[in-house]
Amino acid sequence: MPAQIASVDVVRILGKLSDDGGEQSSRNRFIKEYLSKYKSPESIINDIEGLLDAYPTFEGDLESLARAFADLVNRLAEISGFSVDYVKYSGREKITGIWKVGEDVQIRVAAIICTSFEEAKGVARNALLILPEATDLGRPFVTVERLGMLFSMIEQIELPVSSIASILVTDDDYDKRISSFMELMFLAFKKELARKPQMSLQKEWTKEELQEFIMERLKLPTIGMLFSLLDSPMAGEDLVENINEFLKENESELVKGPMALGAIMGALSKHYSGIKEELVLREGKKYRLAEKYKPMISEIKTRFESSKQTVDR
Repeated sequence: MPAQIASVDVVRILGKLSDDGGEQSSRNRFIKEYLSKYKSPESIINDIEGLLDAYPTFEGDLESLARAFADLVNRLAEISGFSVDYVKYSGREKITGIWKVGEDVQIRVAAIICTSFEEAKGVARNALLILPEATDLGRPFVTVERLGMLFSMIEQIELPVSSIASILVTDDDYDKRISSFMELMFLAFKKELARKPQMSLQKEWTKEELQEFIMERLKLPTIGMLFSLLDSPMAGEDLVENINEFLKENESELVKGPMALGAIMGALSKHYSGIKEELVLREGKKYRLAEKYKPMISEIKTRFESSKQTVDR
């Protein structure tokens, strides 16, 4: 089950991901017995982050780990509303999946782990190139992190997948793309503002908004992340350790390893849904707090600790 085991572990167990064997192939088992258990974008993004962290030092079959990355991205699209063809691994032009919406929209996808132009050679020019991180390959691409945020937004605000698909299609019909983008903006603002009428349309957080947001809406692990980053940026493991110290002090269940940070970041993203400025930024393997909001969050932390002391007396 995904909640108990990560894709890296599955690849180690299977040894190699292959299409050989048809219904009994290791690839088919990976999809049906593992990927099919995933039901939300956040959980898949967490798994992908763990896979990418393990990739540089992975001692098993690296090609199979790269294939697992591609199929995780396919599953991400599938649970977001696309009909997905899991293309054979040996397919031409490095296509790893075909995402469809009805009969009119079809997106050829190449989700690959690469760091140079040479590694990306052979990818079809009309494919949607999906990469682990921003890399200058001389062609358009989208990072899996940004794609995950987009699909999380679909789930949260119940946006039509057809409009999302129109934005991702790699043809040159910009009229169509702009129309889809306008539709998404309208729906997102309409639904989000209906839920949270008290949130202003200004991108900057006011002191009152930030106070209400942190103290009333966020769960303790997310609050712990914000407070932990007040002094300096932190790498994943150190940040988890600090968050867990905060959770212990507040008698709350601990988070389980760096992969939990993806869920926390996803939760933050869902809350401000592109309307407000991001409070936590990820740069490589480190997380940092937006400088302009540190003084406000520091004040909120002081109030939080004071109120806790009052309750404990």
